Amino acid sequence: MMVVDLQNTPPPAEWGVTVDLAAIEVLADLWAGTEFPLPEFDYPGTPTNRVDQWWFDYVTLGVSVMACLWPPEGEAVWHAEHDGEWLDDAPGIFTCFTRTLGANGIDLDWFANLSDAEGAAFFAGRGVLQLIPERVQTLRHTAATLQQRWDGSARHLVEEAGRDGSEIVRLLIDTIPAFVDRPTTDAGIAHFDKLAHLAAAIMAAGVGWGDAGFSGYDSFPVYPDYMLPRVFRHYGIMNYELALAEHIDGRLIVPADSHAEHAIRWATVYAGAKLTVALSERGTVVGGPALDYRLWSIAVLGPDARSFGEHHRTITQVY
Repeated sequence: MMVVDLQNTPPPAEWGVTVDLAAIEVLADLWAGTEFPLPEFDYPGTPTNRVDQWWFDYVTLGVSVMACLWPPEGEAVWHAEHDGEWLDDAPGIFTCFTRTLGANGIDLDWFANLSDAEGAAFFAGRGVLQLIPERVQTLRHTAATLQQRWDGSARHLVEEAGRDGSEIVRLLIDTIPAFVDRPTTDAGIAHFDKLAHLAAAIMAAGVGWGDAGFSGYDSFPVYPDYMLPRVFRHYGIMNYELALAEHIDGRLIVPADSHAEHAIRWATVYAGAKLTVALSERGTVVGGPALDYRLWSIAVLGPDARSFGEHHRTITQVY
C-alpha cells in the first residue's frame, strides 16, 4: 500500500476535517518576523545535569510512555510530585524517571524486569493516569530492546545515526515497537511517527542541539498529537464538520484508527507544513521542532490556552 504524503496532501474532506489555506496565510502574516527559538525541553522535573552516558536512555524510556495524559471524564488530571511541586503532562512523566536516577543514571535492568506492582508505584501520583499496565509493559520491552539491540545504551543508537535527527527517528521506529506510529488508513499508510520525532528532538535539545553535533531536524513535521489541533482550530485553520465538532466539544472519545482520528492527525501535519511554507515566503524560515514548540506552548502554556476549546480524546499509546 502506498504511503500518504501528509505534508502536501490534505485528508479526504469526507473524513470530517478540512484545512483553510487562507487562515494559514493570516497566521503567517501575524507571525512573520518573530523569533522561533528551538525548545530546550528544560521542564520542571527533568534533571539539570544531562550527560550522554544516560540522557538518551532517559529520553527513550520517558518518551515511549508519553501518551494519553488526559484523564477519563469526571476524573482529575494526573500529577507526579517532584521536590514538593505537583507536575502534570510531560513534566509529570519525566518526573517519574528523574526520581529513579542513580549515580550511573538509568538502570535499564530494573526497567526490563519491572513488576506490575513496581510499575504502579513508579507512576504514583494523584489524579488518574490511564493505561498504566500498558505503560509498564512498554517500559519492559523498551528497556530490554536497549539492552539487547543497542548493547545496553541508547547512546549507541544515536551514534549509529550519526547524530542525525531523521536517522534517529528511523532507528527508533525500526528497532523499538513503542515508536511505531504508522497506521494503515483507507488512503494509504500514514507515517505520523509522533513519539519518534519528539524523542529525537529531546535527545538533541538536552545536550545542546548543534553544539553537541546534532543535525537534520529542520525538515521534521509538527507532531500530530491532541494539543496542536486545538491551536489550529482556534485560528480557524482546522475545521471540523458539525457532528465531529459536537463530539469533540462534548468530550466524547474519538475511536483510535477511525477516519476522524486519522483526519485530525493528518490535517495537523498538513497545516504545519503549509504554515512553514507561508512563513518562508515571508522571509521567516523555521524548522519543525521550533514551529511545533511555538504551537504547543500556545496550546499548553499560553495565557489564552484555556479559551482554545476542547482537544480530541483518543485512547492510544502513540500520542
